[in-house]
Amino acid sequence: MATTAVASGAALDPVWVQEKVIAQYASRENFWAKYTGPGPNSVIQTIDTFKSNPGDTVKVHIFSKLGSAGVDSDGTLENNEDSLTPNADTLYLDQKRNAVRLAGRLTEQRSAIDLRKQAGYALGTWGKDWLTELITVYLSGRRGTRTLTVLPTGFTAFGSNALRTPDATHTLWAGSAATEAGMTANDKLTSALLDKAIAKIRLLINSGVPMKPINEQGDYLCVVTPEQEYDLWQDADFVAAQLQAADRGDKNRLFTGALGRWKNLILVCNPAGVLFTTSGSVSAAQALICGAQAGALVTGKEMGATDGGNGSWRYIEKGFDYDNQTGFAVSTMLGAQKLRCVSGSDNAVFSVQTGYTSI
Repeated sequence: MATTAVASGAALDPVWVQEKVIAQYASRENFWAKYTGPGPNSVIQTIDTFKSNPGDTVKVHIFSKLGSAGVDSDGTLENNEDSLTPNADTLYLDQKRNAVRLAGRLTEQRSAIDLRKQAGYALGTWGKDWLTELITVYLSGRRGTRTLTVLPTGFTAFGSNALRTPDATHTLWAGSAATEAGMTANDKLTSALLDKAIAKIRLLINSGVPMKPINEQGDYLCVVTPEQEYDLWQDADFVAAQLQAADRGDKNRLFTGALGRWKNLILVCNPAGVLFTTSGSVSAAQALICGAQAGALVTGKEMGATDGGNGSWRYIEKGFDYDNQTGFAVSTMLGAQKLRCVSGSDNAVFSVQTGYTSI
C-alpha cells in the first residue's frame, strides 16, 4: 500500500484534504462502487479513455459468442473461420457540478473549521447519492416516482445518454398474466418469481445473447428495492433457505442485516431502487438482475485543484463579496449507460417488475 509522507510540523493543504474526502464519498462509497471495475467481468465497467486523451465520446465493444459449429475430422477450416463480431455501444461524457456558500465571515468566525468540514462532507454525500441514483436509473431505464432524491422527477438523460427502456426479452412482470396490464398490487416479489426469472435468464441462450454471470460460480447480482426486500422476507421459503443454507450462529445472514441469496442470485437491497406506476395504475417496484457488463461508466480528466493528479472529482473554494463569503464547489466529468449488445437488446440487465406492500 502506498503511503504519503508529511514532513514534521507540515500541515496538509485543506483543499487537497477536501478533494480526497469528496472522492472517497462519491466514487468509493456509492451503492454501485463495489460492483464497478475496469474489466469486462464487472457489473459496471469503468472506462478511463479520457484520463489522458481529449474527447467526449467513447465506444464500448461487446463481443457476440461464436455461432458456427466448427469443422469435423479433416474438413477444411481455412475460409470457414468463425467471425469475431463486436457490437459497439456509445457513451457520451458530460460535466456535473454543485456548490454551497457560507453566509459570510461572521458565520465562518463562529465555526470556520467545522463549516469547512461540513461543506466537504455535504458535497461528498451529495456526489455519492447522485452517482448511486444515476447508475440505478440508467440500469432501470426509467427515473421512476421515488421522491426526495437528487435526480429530478423529469430526468430523462445526463448529457446525450438517453434512458433505455428494458426490452421485452429482458423483462418479467409478476402475476399470472406476466404482462404490465395484467399485474396487480398483490403480485409481489417471491422466491417463486425469482425462480422464474432465473429460468428466463438461462433460456436467453436460445436468443443468441446470453447474460454472462459475474463470477466463475455462475452467479448474478440481484438488486431489489426496500419495498421488495420487505415482501421477500414474508416468503416462508426464502426465509427457510437463508436459515438452512447460511452459517449457523452470529455469522448467519439474518444477524448481519444482509439480504442473502437465492440459488445463483446474490441479493442486495438498493434504497434508491426505482418505483413506478404501471399503465394499469399499479404502484410497482423494479428489481434488477445484473450480469457482467450490465452498464458502463466513462470518466473524464478532472484535474485535482492542488495535487496535479487525474482525480475524478475536483474541489474549489472561492471568495465572493470582497471575500466576505466563501463558496465550495465540486465538479466531475463522466457518463453512464446501460449497455446493449445489439440494437434494442439489453446486454446484461434483466428487470423484474412487481407490486409491493406499502410500508
